[in-house]
Amino acid sequence: MHSRLNVLRGILSEVTVLEKRSEGIQTLKQLHTLLSKRRNACEKAATEFQGAGRDDLVGKENEQIGVLQAYMEECPGLSTDTITAEIKDLLRWMQSKGSHPKSDKKAMKYLYEKGGPFHGEIVDDAFVKETWKRLIRDLPPWDPSLRLKERHDRYDNWNKHNDRPLLAG
Repeated sequence: MHSRLNVLRGILSEVTVLEKRSEGIQTLKQLHTLLSKRRNACEKAATEFQGAGRDDLVGKENEQIGVLQAYMEECPGLSTDTITAEIKDLLRWMQSKGSHPKSDKKAMKYLYEKGGPFHGEIVDDAFVKETWKRLIRDLPPWDPSLRLKERHDRYDNWNKHNDRPLLAG
């Protein structure tokens, strides 16, 4: 109970500082990022305390890590199925436009940009990168003349309404 109170005090303190410096916490992703940074700091501190033989402080940090992890799990994120589906949709759309993801460096960035499916969402970035690489590796050999009949209007609309098109042309 005492560690939960200390964690909440620390989070409130950081949120107050952020609000004074900038716009503060506006989205769940920003809150999740804050909690993740605090958890990482606690993990680093626990490792240092372990090296110094301070088991009492290691226990305290581990309790805080548990509380932070519990709060992080309360922030809803995109499921792995949803992430995989969005990446597959983008890859199909790129093929329908005659582009190949290996030759287009901006493609994966689109997922996170404003208007993209992951913008403002809590996603496991490592899973996104791993899935992206796996799906590109599993693509059939690229035929530049290939045009899929399936259209993905979301990506077409993104190209129309943003300064930088996802694909040129």
